Amino acid sequence: MKEWLLIVWIGTTTNFTLLGYYPSKESCLEARKVVAGDFEKPLVVDCTNDLREGRSELPSRGHNTGLVK
Repeated sequence: MKEWLLIVWIGTTTNFTLLGYYPSKESCLEARKVVAGDFEKPLVVDCTNDLREGRSELPSRGHNTGLVK
């Protein structure tokens, strides 16, 4: 069983504020509808159960790649 989080993204995808916890995606989406109108852009209200850094859908760079110094 996964827990769904209602969050507000502030600017970048690593800055967010947690608004609540929900047992199902449907209940989270209902709460999102209620609070979404209270925020203006660039703030984004979203339901997620995945808070990996950057929430990227792209594959990771691997363990032996990185930035050039």
